[in-house]
Amino acid sequence: MGYLENIKIHAGVQKRVEIIFSQAVEEDFVAEFKEQQVGLKYTKLANVMGAGFSNPRLGDAIWPQLNMMYIIYCSEEDCRKIIAIVEKLREKYMGEGIACFVSESTEV
Repeated sequence: MGYLENIKIHAGVQKRVEIIFSQAVEEDFVAEFKEQQVGLKYTKLANVMGAGFSNPRLGDAIWPQLNMMYIIYCSEEDCRKIIAIVEKLREKYMGEGIACFVSESTEV
């Protein structure tokens, strides 16, 4: 199947899931995504800096850690699975700070 045909098949309303988390837990996210067969098509932003409800991650001498960010477009069903993964890893890594945002999006 060609590139344009593939876009047409997936066009329409989808969920946009943004997950921001410490680099330290990326391996766990990837393993859970593979196990649940979700989040396999994604955009990954490395070396993300920010401050939220946990320690800042600024990549400097004072706050040396950095975050990762995954943006995933998926179905409602896959979105629910991803949220369950986020909740599971939040419990496992309470101090790491894991943010998850869901919104509607439309592929055109």
